[in-house]
Amino acid sequence: MSGRTVRWLMSLAIGAGGRGTAGSRLTILRHHRVYAEGERPLYRLGVSGSVLAAQVEMLRALGLGPFTVAEALERLAEGGPGHWVAMTFDDGYADNIERALPILAAAGGRATFYLTAGLIEERRAPWWDQVAHALETTRAERLAWEAGGRSLRLSLTGAGARGAALALVLALLRVPPGEQAARIRTLRAALGVEDEAPCELATWDQAARLGKAGMEVGAHTLSHPLLDRLDPREQAREIGGSVERIAERLGVRPIGIAYPGGAYDAASIAASRAAGLEYAATTRAGVNERRDVPHRRHGWTSRSQSAPRQRDVLRDAGTDGLARSRARSGSEAQGRICPEAATGDQSRSL
Repeated sequence: MSGRTVRWLMSLAIGAGGRGTAGSRLTILRHHRVYAEGERPLYRLGVSGSVLAAQVEMLRALGLGPFTVAEALERLAEGGPGHWVAMTFDDGYADNIERALPILAAAGGRATFYLTAGLIEERRAPWWDQVAHALETTRAERLAWEAGGRSLRLSLTGAGARGAALALVLALLRVPPGEQAARIRTLRAALGVEDEAPCELATWDQAARLGKAGMEVGAHTLSHPLLDRLDPREQAREIGGSVERIAERLGVRPIGIAYPGGAYDAASIAASRAAGLEYAATTRAGVNERRDVPHRRHGWTSRSQSAPRQRDVLRDAGTDGLARSRARSGSEAQGRICPEAATGDQSRSL
């Protein structure tokens, strides 16, 4: 067992500690990609298959899961003592089906897969993949680029320099979709990159294997915008459209959504409710407990309710593998999300 795996297990145990440990608790682990052994992309948004397999096996051995979010919420609602761990995969990458799904199936585990339905339909690479592709393939040795009132003059000599440049560029692209697309166009021009980034998201045929294997399919909007940067009408289109597209293509209607980047506001909640969704997952860290049901920021609604009130669910574990949490009193969010330094990858709240 690697030191990294041991740290992951210990941090998960610590994150589940604190007040009320004899009651029901839910921790949600957030993943994105699952890489082949030795694969080293410029933008590493996930873990290797062997790391994921170790996580799943440990959860199974400890009797913690993994479960889908929907079934873990049902267990939590029942109120019996226990710690349930749900596993999620955001965006809908093909490697989720080709690598994560066999690992889960072999261990008898389950997970929730949130699909970015519009990008899958259009076979279009997510914006961060477009940026990573441009920086990875450019022949330029320096980047001179202006965006949002900032001027970047960066070296691109070597993988380390390009990785540092990527982090700075991504930070300037958390803007509304129209402005984001314009900035990416100017970035590609500055780098002299003309070819489009390949789409590594799953096809609908691949995604259909998820439901057949007993996994939960959730919504992740159409195009992965930061919802709180959109007006209510656009939010409704992104959220409702993703639910309808998944239902049309897969014959399964999602009951949950993961807000892209964890960004949402009152309009997001209203749009999710209008789309018939029963829960929403955020990127805010914390352990969900049954007593938190009355509080929107920690709660959920049971599918058995006749007039459900949609609530959001904390996703405690650090993305793509490490639950780096510290128990705190009350129902405050615990720990932090995206512990890149601990995981050795570059995952963000995407």
